[in-house]
Amino acid sequence: MGPPGYPMAGPPPRRSNTTAYLIIGVALLCVVALVVVGVVWWRLSQADDPDLVDGQLAASYPVAPGAEWSITAASMGGQKFNSVIPSEGRYGTVGAIADGETLVTIVGDPYTSVGGSHWAVGVNARTGERWRFGEPVSTCADTIVDDSLVCRDADTLHFIDVRSGAALATVPAPPNTGGVAYNGDAAFVVEYVPATDSVVFHKITRDGPLWSRPVDNLPTAAPGSGDASAFTATDTTVVTSGLRVVGVSADDGDRLVAKAGTSEIGRFDDGTLVLETGDSDGMAVANRRLVVLRPDGTTAELSGDNAIVPASATTGQRSRMLVDGRYTDVRNGTSPWTAAIPEVDVFGSRVVLADDREVIVFDRSGSEYLALDTETGRLLWRASAGRNAAVSGHAVTDGERLITPTPDGGIAALDLYSGSPAWSLPPNVIGNVRVGDEPGPALTFALGDRLVTLTSTTITGFAPTGPRAIVPGTTRAGNSGSGGGGTQYVTPCGSPPVFTPQSFRTAAGGLVVTMKVTAKCPDGDVLFGPQTRITISDGGGLVASGSFDFRRSPLAVPAPDGGAALNLELTYPPGSFFRLPDTLNDANSAGGQYLVECDRGSTPERAPAVTAPASGRSSASSEATDTVFPAGADVTATSVNALRLQADADRAFILANLNNRWVAQLSSKHAGLVADGRTWTDQAILDEFLALRLRFNDVRLLWSDEWPVFSYRGWWVTVAAATFPGPVEANSWCRTQGFDPDHCFAKLVSTTAGPEGSTLYRN
Repeated sequence: MGPPGYPMAGPPPRRSNTTAYLIIGVALLCVVALVVVGVVWWRLSQADDPDLVDGQLAASYPVAPGAEWSITAASMGGQKFNSVIPSEGRYGTVGAIADGETLVTIVGDPYTSVGGSHWAVGVNARTGERWRFGEPVSTCADTIVDDSLVCRDADTLHFIDVRSGAALATVPAPPNTGGVAYNGDAAFVVEYVPATDSVVFHKITRDGPLWSRPVDNLPTAAPGSGDASAFTATDTTVVTSGLRVVGVSADDGDRLVAKAGTSEIGRFDDGTLVLETGDSDGMAVANRRLVVLRPDGTTAELSGDNAIVPASATTGQRSRMLVDGRYTDVRNGTSPWTAAIPEVDVFGSRVVLADDREVIVFDRSGSEYLALDTETGRLLWRASAGRNAAVSGHAVTDGERLITPTPDGGIAALDLYSGSPAWSLPPNVIGNVRVGDEPGPALTFALGDRLVTLTSTTITGFAPTGPRAIVPGTTRAGNSGSGGGGTQYVTPCGSPPVFTPQSFRTAAGGLVVTMKVTAKCPDGDVLFGPQTRITISDGGGLVASGSFDFRRSPLAVPAPDGGAALNLELTYPPGSFFRLPDTLNDANSAGGQYLVECDRGSTPERAPAVTAPASGRSSASSEATDTVFPAGADVTATSVNALRLQADADRAFILANLNNRWVAQLSSKHAGLVADGRTWTDQAILDEFLALRLRFNDVRLLWSDEWPVFSYRGWWVTVAAATFPGPVEANSWCRTQGFDPDHCFAKLVSTTAGPEGSTLYRN
């Protein structure tokens, strides 16, 4: 039986102490003439940029990026990714922690609370290199400190180097403890003692236990299920929270706070913690107060029920938090305004960013983002957001855009100032899959200049498509005066750009073609039409053809000077492509001659303003929204030719690997066949084969005339490439894959055997 629901969220992950990025000596760039209508092409123009905000992207994403790498849960030995936070992972909530370079999550079974098949995994955001820790774990601390992390199973604490996944130390865990907190110097675990209604904090270093300190005379717990809890440590304090909030000194375990409360813990950059507390009689909580636990161990109380500390904040906002809708200074409790937004402070809502211009709130109750004016609290804009039950991963910023999960399970960039859409990526690009009628959850993380997305089954890394990021709440510098850098403009070119295929591969979504897109005009180009047809063909006919919508995510093509180009990853869904990579020559080989036709179709009267990388090559991706063939295309001849090329390409593999072996036959068709309620055409036969190849990754095509095991001529036959000791095993495979007896049965493939005895149908 599945879990009753998601748990209450734990504390936000502690941000890294990594020194803020500093740019020195950025050369001033020359000014170019302005044109009346064009695409804005931004270049840095300041000699020294201000320090960026801790937790933001270090580079910009003005246009949709293409995936640089991806990792599936299956490739790491698990069914799905789960949060390292125990109150999340045990309910199957997706989540991760990061330190600016490495993202860490848990891979394994659906719930970390069930079974022992769970492992910590880490990935370097820049390179995509990944590791899986050698010992099973069920949870980790909420913080990575100095490239190290502590994870645990029931009996053991593992100190792990997150750069490599190597074990730094392994120490026995005290019995009857759960969860773990870590501050870089030591790990902490807590034990509840029912007999005395007390808790015991244990401090453990890599060398072993250091001390154990009981906290007795606890207050009456708040009413509730007790499922929601959090556990965190700073340099100086350790706090466990749930129905009670108990905090001690990280140095010696001295008691600092013990009250009834909630699981929410707000954390500021300097180590200050904000705790939600009150007085309980076991039935209700009264006299709700916020306890501010300072790094020196002293406390202060502020009026209020709920506090939300920003995940990222500029220097001027680093002491601010949202308390019951009031924008409050944690140092003295003053509030310049109260947001006129109902329920903005309910459980699970987050302040994802606070800068000197806007405060961006994720309102979980409505699954939307609310942008508030920093000076007045006035609502500036609102936008729909994806559902998120985790404590992190709600949204990231490059200073100009908010990059966030979308309700359909993809991601999108919103203009930080106006909330207007800048670009979007569909769910399949980040490896997201639907769970029933709902899209699976998607999370976003900023690790240096890399954008990383996380779904239940896939981690994906993206490289920036623009220059260095700017501080949120500021404007990218642009000086049109003589001798300064500034904004450059390019107009849409009168001729479509040149598309040159670089590589072909298949993915779950179809045929993926990486294109080098080069502008024909010296000032560059832009793709912005809603129905841009891009058709690829070679000497064998059509390869793929589809219509792409660049209206929501316009793409700037750089000026071609110095070899600059746009790397564009195009996905052609089933029905819009005819060929697989094994029938296509390498794009860079002598035989790799392709003709790519770009028909812009109808375009808006004005090209949109869109930022683009200053130089070199940028990356983007797009998926065809419709199958559109060029006028006069002979789809039947193209399909027949594609089938013939595929059978020729597969023959060598079959002779080497499947000859005289039992396989599972999945289909046999010829043009004009009436079966499954339809009349089969050559194109339909090809589409079925391609769909099976995408589903099973390795199926092969035979022409019955060339194989004596078939009684009939003129049939296209599809078989799975797996081989079996005999026909019974092949039919068993068919059954486990969910095929009925008419659509999968055992077949012997052979160049010497005849039809007799080469087929075993299922009962």
